[in-house]
Amino acid sequence: MMDACPSLLAHYQHIIALSENMLLMARQSEWDALVYIEEKYVQAVAKIAELNNIVEQPLSAQVQEKISSLLRQLLDNESEVNKLLQARMSELQTLIGQSTRQQSVNSTYQKFADRTSILSGEVKNTN
Repeated sequence: MMDACPSLLAHYQHIIALSENMLLMARQSEWDALVYIEEKYVQAVAKIAELNNIVEQPLSAQVQEKISSLLRQLLDNESEVNKLLQARMSELQTLIGQSTRQQSVNSTYQKFADRTSILSGEVKNTN
């Protein structure tokens, strides 16, 4: 069987590239693009799991160190993406709260607008 280490490292580097693109999309508030890239990221991570299962020999210390460095970078990127996503969720929660309050005000106003008068009895025309 051929050595899977170069392929394994190449896939980790591919994941880093996807992770950096996800971070860029989050920084630019390109949420649809972020989701699209995230789907590719999940597929690439699944491929890494497959490759790890077929590596027959222990990885050299040099390869392990390179992978360790890449994993630290992935974790840093993921942490920043998560912070940006949390900030976006807070924004959306605020917008939803404002929308809900606005709907409540509109509904209440509509109830009063549908009535000729909110006072009991007849309204006399003074003209």
